[in-house]
Amino acid sequence: MEPILEVRNLTTQIPTRRGLLTAVDDVSFTLHKGEIFGVVGESGSGKSMTCRSLLRLLPSSARTVQGSAVYRGSDLLRLPPKAFNQVRGREIAMIFQDAMAVLNPVHRIGDQLTEAMLAHRVVATPAEARARAVELLRKVGIPAPERRLQDYPHQFSGGMCQRLVIAIALSCQPQIILADEPTTALDVTIQDQILKLLIGLQHELGVSLVLVTHDMGVVAQSCQRVAVMYAGQIVEIADTVSLFTAPKHPYTRGLLACVPQLAADGEVLPLAPIPGSPPDLVHPPAGCRFHPRCPLASEECRHGTFPLQQVGQQHVSACIKHEELGPLS
Repeated sequence: MEPILEVRNLTTQIPTRRGLLTAVDDVSFTLHKGEIFGVVGESGSGKSMTCRSLLRLLPSSARTVQGSAVYRGSDLLRLPPKAFNQVRGREIAMIFQDAMAVLNPVHRIGDQLTEAMLAHRVVATPAEARARAVELLRKVGIPAPERRLQDYPHQFSGGMCQRLVIAIALSCQPQIILADEPTTALDVTIQDQILKLLIGLQHELGVSLVLVTHDMGVVAQSCQRVAVMYAGQIVEIADTVSLFTAPKHPYTRGLLACVPQLAADGEVLPLAPIPGSPPDLVHPPAGCRFHPRCPLASEECRHGTFPLQQVGQQHVSACIKHEELGPLS
């Protein structure tokens, strides 16, 4: 598959009163053209911050201090601001997890949909932008789109706002979409609708999609490959089938054990939560960051660094004890 985005050694830090917090720590991955690439992990593992680092949408105090993100031969992290503004929104768009916080409450829906199209000159006139806005609303399943262009965000439900944010992301026909937990805060039926909508649009338009989530069920339904993040680092990358049938990192196995499952008689099997809590990223533990919570941890795991290593075809893991992981029950 043809790479469209290559991220190498991405590191983002945030100064705090207690010290320097490394939110994204030496993250590397490749996104292929037309693929859905999942990024999973607990809250605070660095998933959203990785996406924000790529689009330079960081908190004012945060800084990307190392790494590269090569898109079509250009390093996004080193492009001058004017050149980067031609990429952000036009070539690479983002769907944020809290749609109501993203939309401007005092601007009409139509104005928010057409703003980027006119700014990036995707269309020539406001009339063309409005016609495309109607088409986009219809594509994402919003009824009576001509009338709804005059509405304000508060007149939309949560699910409809999420559909609107997806339409805004699609408005400039980007090549890559970063979807940051797009089904968060929605009820289960709406989550399913939004997920099916995203997957359908991705297949129809052929865009590359980075899907950030903590829901392993969403990953199983939609992604071709998955990166697992823990404490700001990627600890495993694999195709979806390999990840679910033969995970090669204890943290990945722990995430899978937290997914509710039914026994043959219909009874819900007991969950096996991961013990402990994620580490403090201002003062992370030495060695493997997962070792305080890992059932396989030994003295060897408490010292040194543990880069990703090949453990199978298109499968890498940062665990030095991956061979001790037995088959999933």
